[in-house]
Amino acid sequence: MTVQPYSFQVGDVPCLIVLDGASMLGAEGILKRFPDATEADYRTAYQEAGFSLDEAQSCFNILLLRIAGETVLVDAGQGGRPRGGQLPEGLKMAGIDPAEVSLVVLTHAHVDHVWGLVSADNVPVFPNARYVLSEMEMVSWKKRIESSSGDQAPLVELLEDRGLELIPMDAPILPGLSAVSLPGHTPGQIGIVLESRGQSLRHMADLLHSPMQFAHPEWSPTFDVDTRLSVASRRAALAQAAESGVLTMFYHLPFPGLGRVKRVAQGFLWEPLHPAP
Repeated sequence: MTVQPYSFQVGDVPCLIVLDGASMLGAEGILKRFPDATEADYRTAYQEAGFSLDEAQSCFNILLLRIAGETVLVDAGQGGRPRGGQLPEGLKMAGIDPAEVSLVVLTHAHVDHVWGLVSADNVPVFPNARYVLSEMEMVSWKKRIESSSGDQAPLVELLEDRGLELIPMDAPILPGLSAVSLPGHTPGQIGIVLESRGQSLRHMADLLHSPMQFAHPEWSPTFDVDTRLSVASRRAALAQAAESGVLTMFYHLPFPGLGRVKRVAQGFLWEPLHPAP
């Protein structure tokens, strides 16, 4: 069932968060993903964060911006292979034609962020879009393709053919929109910083995957490729978000994944701007 997209404004920039889908994890899923503590630890952390471990989920929250004359999508979901796939319907609910999307910023190249770029028969879902990815992430992505079955090689070729810009991990993308380095989950993961009329939004991508990681940034999922680096990135980015009070978004938190980070005696606290449905 498609969820109504969540709309808000940052300065002069209209913003929309669309849910591409969600995976129900529960206690079993969290225990498979997080090796650093016990089930009792995770239950306590979820409860203290205002959530239930037994109802733990992983959402795919996709940001859309209208900025500098562009319609910008940040990531594209998993395209229903096998999860997600609700992004096109969510855009339709918001009155947005996929052909309007002129730029797709990819925070990193994991399948739940990139498979939604193409249909099952490898046709672009956003036919008029060009693409942005960090240089370091592309190096890592191509190495993964070479060492595996290579099923994503046609996707990379399509992006390159249709207009792929590779950027440093800290670089401007458009006026008012910049990339920020968030390495560790993948070598070249970037976040997005939006600035407009003194207001700001930070999209922190897969800096974390669970609300329990605010209180315990030292806990990392098994799919962080460099946990030493991902923990350092997480601590630094959460501290900066807490100190600035900036509006912050996360890809995998309960929809819409939008809120503010607060510093507490031990670790950090997440204050959702809008409760999950």
